[in-house]
Amino acid sequence: MVVREGTGWARLQRAGVASGTPIDLLTLALCRDPQDLEATEPHAAHLLRQYRMRQLGDVSAAELQERVGMDAYESLRFLATLELGRRVGASSHGEVSTITGDKDAYEAVKHIEDAKQEKVITVLLDTKNHILGTITVHIGTLDASLIGPREVFRDAVRENAAALVVAHNHPSGDPTPSPEDIAVTKRLNEVGEILGIRLLDHIIVGKGKYVSLRKEGKF
Repeated sequence: MVVREGTGWARLQRAGVASGTPIDLLTLALCRDPQDLEATEPHAAHLLRQYRMRQLGDVSAAELQERVGMDAYESLRFLATLELGRRVGASSHGEVSTITGDKDAYEAVKHIEDAKQEKVITVLLDTKNHILGTITVHIGTLDASLIGPREVFRDAVRENAAALVVAHNHPSGDPTPSPEDIAVTKRLNEVGEILGIRLLDHIIVGKGKYVSLRKEGKF
């Protein structure tokens, strides 16, 4: 087969799959015949627009069959490949894929412990507490006047998250919560109840240790 230069397929052949864009990779995963790569690319772009990368696993077999022309086996094989990739990624990086308690929450956010400034992140979760993605909300002092519910819940609403974990680090290495930490957490919990997005926990990350405000009964 002659591969036209400049296409995603040509780039993947030349530089390897790590060089591919999300559309390149999804097109290749969806396509059954190399001759159909260009025709498949619009379908890949549509799926990425609708589901985004972190929710691509939510695409249904029925939609794959309707929009891409897969049969039942092919659509199931594609979804199985996505699930395998998710599990391999979580395992190889020592990451958790589901939050079952404060220890899992800490494992998901402990990478911020070495940040030189306070870094506020949210871990978005689905109805089964599977991780949808991690968002950096703010870098700087955790201040109720700067970190409001809008900033924390904006991506959770957009991604249809059912719950979230908020986390921030203390550059001093001491994760003891301050009065401001507790006040911000209570405010976020109240707003989450109104929005129907549960605040599962607020983890404060120190040097090799953490505090769970949920476990401490602070909200």
